[in-house]
Amino acid sequence: MHKLTIAFAASLVLIGGVVRAADGELDMDLMQTIEDTNKSLASNIATQNAPGSTADAKELQDLFGKVEAHFVSKGGADDAVDLSRKSKELAGAIVKSVGSKDFTTASDSATTLSRTCRTCHTFYKKS
Repeated sequence: MHKLTIAFAASLVLIGGVVRAADGELDMDLMQTIEDTNKSLASNIATQNAPGSTADAKELQDLFGKVEAHFVSKGGADDAVDLSRKSKELAGAIVKSVGSKDFTTASDSATTLSRTCRTCHTFYKKS
């Protein structure tokens, strides 16, 4: 049980570090919501759940809009602004793909969206 507790605590530290790495000023709850919604989106696409996929993708569009606004107001983070916009566009493309029942393309866009998130975290990881 002790090892399980240590492993759980270590994973929380790691997740917290990734969230803070994107930008210490971004609300941690916002970043966690993005992560959770992205996981839900992947699951909904995999099971071809159109209503769930659409709802998740639309929520991500809104959330990435908030991230974009944050980095625009912060200034000096052009890469983060571009990645946030790209993420919003990918979420929009997912809505369209799911609407036409093209879950293969939606899955490809969701994979690219996840990679875009990781790219932003890499750029803004604090040493």
